[in-house]
This record gives sequence, structure tokens and C-alpha cells, in this order.
Amino acid sequence: MIKHHPSDELLIQYANGSLPSPEALVIGSHLAACAECRHRVKTFENISAVLMEDGDVEAVSAHALDTVLSMIDNPAKEDTAPLIQFDHATLEVIPPPLRSYLGDSLSKLDWKRTGRGIEEVSLARQDDVRISLLRIRAGQKVPSHTHQGDEFTLVLSGGYTDGDTHFGKGDMSLADSAKDHAPVADKDGSCLCLTVRKGATKLTGPIGRFLNPILRA
Repeated sequence: MIKHHPSDELLIQYANGSLPSPEALVIGSHLAACAECRHRVKTFENISAVLMEDGDVEAVSAHALDTVLSMIDNPAKEDTAPLIQFDHATLEVIPPPLRSYLGDSLSKLDWKRTGRGIEEVSLARQDDVRISLLRIRAGQKVPSHTHQGDEFTLVLSGGYTDGDTHFGKGDMSLADSAKDHAPVADKDGSCLCLTVRKGATKLTGPIGRFLNPILRA
């Protein structure tokens, strides 16, 4: 069961189309798995529509939720180029809004080792914002770190514990630049996450001062 959801502020921004595309990707991918948040977005869209009729707000982009639901219920049809034939394992864990960012099935992506038991695939980069898939080996601890900006994380499979809080499939977390954390993947299987990170990552552990210049390269 999904326990950790986007804030109402984020859902409202998603509903009115004002959320930047990297963050909207995380929210849209969460909505694909979360009926509760889909309902809330629909409510916010309806409220916006009423306010627009009263002339109290500027026009907003409607049907954000309908677009997500359409992607879930009606996979994109072949256009000028053939669709990527994802394998079953990929289709099982990658939500429809995220699939267009993948060039191939998960097993064929260019995974790069970024630490002991940690692999990453960079999906897109916009200025100082990076969209990635992160795969963490069962029981592996991510080195203590902070970020220059916000870090959005959506669990696609498996789970992890961050401090006293556990995040499972479908859960979303938002860590700001003040948070110093070291998530640990569940012991019963690897954890796959979608991450959107603003700014550079800074290690805060004993060896961080040696590795930070490498991370910034």
C-alpha cells in the first residue's frame, strides 16, 4: 500500500500545468499507481474550472489527469516510428509516463556503477536538473549525502528505509538541501527508483571530501 504521497501543493501545480516537466514526470508516474492522488488531482482540476468560470484565476491547462489516465489505459499507438518493444520485466515496473524516457528495456540500458552495490542510468538532463534511474542492491546503504537542491524520489520496485521511515513501491519522497541522509535498500531484494535531482550531490561521510570532486566532474 502506498503511504507517502506528493503534497497538495505539488498536486495542485501538476493539475494546473505549472509544475516543471522533470517534477511533473515524477508526479505523473506516481499517479499511475496511486488512485488516491488521481482523485485529488481531479478534484483540484474541478476547483480550478469553477474558479475560472468566476474569473478569479488565470486560465490553466486542463485535463492533466486525463492525459495520465489515457496513457495508462491506452498505450501510445504506432506513429511514424515503431514502438520500443519493452520486455515484461520493464513493463511491470516502469509506469507509462516514464517509458518514453527509456531507449530500451531495463536490462539493456547503460547502467553505470556509482558506488558499491549502486547503479545509475541517466535518462535526461536539463541545466542543473538530472533525471535518472537508480538501482540499489538488496541491503546496500547509500553513502550519507546532501544535495544543492531538491531531490524527488519515486520507488518503482522494492523499497528502502531512510532514517525511521520506510518507502515502498509507489511511495514518493522529497528531500531538500537541508536533509543529510543515507537510505538503505530492503534486505529482501534490490530497489529501483526514479530520481529527479536539482544541483550536485555532496557526500557528507568520512570519505566525502575525497569523492566530491569526482561527483562534480
